[in-house]
Order: sequence, then structure tokens, then C-alpha cells
Amino acid sequence: MAMLIWQAPMRYFSAGDEAAFFSWLQSISGVVSVRGYGHELHIRLRSKRLSVQSLRELLALYQRYQGNMNELAQFANQANSSWFADTNSYWYSQVFGSTHAA
Repeated sequence: MAMLIWQAPMRYFSAGDEAAFFSWLQSISGVVSVRGYGHELHIRLRSKRLSVQSLRELLALYQRYQGNMNELAQFANQANSSWFADTNSYWYSQVFGSTHAA
């Protein structure tokens, strides 16, 4: 199993916004559980090999709620490198920084 540890400060703008965050996160295929521990949110995933759809949803969720996107770099692999490590993507510098070699 893989784990993401969301350490970014969470800021919700309403109770509905918070509910939308958790609903979205838990709807992503591969997310097994979500638990809060102090100021961290532990997101347990079935595997490090996420589907294209699941990885794109995590990218969008992290972007929208200002998560630490470099946590998602661990999901880079040969099968998704053509789009995930695309230097023209909006997430590239936030996920990989400027030193990533695909």
C-alpha cells in the first residue's frame, strides 16, 4: 500500500466545501482510507500504481486545495511518464521541481 500525508494547512470556506473535499477524495479509485492525525491527513492508497484517472483527480484535488504537490511525484513511472512528467503541464514544477529527469 502507498500513503500520502497531507501536511498543507487545510482551509475550508464553508461546511459544504469541507464535505466536498472529503467526498471528492474518498471517491478517487485507489483511495482506501482517509484519517486525520493532529495536523496531518493520512491518505492510504491501494497501490503506488494509480490509474490515469485517479492520478489526474489527485492532481486536481491537490491543486484546488493547495496540497503539497511534490507528494505526488512518487507516482511517476514508465507507463505515465508521457503525460505526468510533461514539462508543459500546469503541475510539473509543483510536482517535480526543476530538476526532474523523465
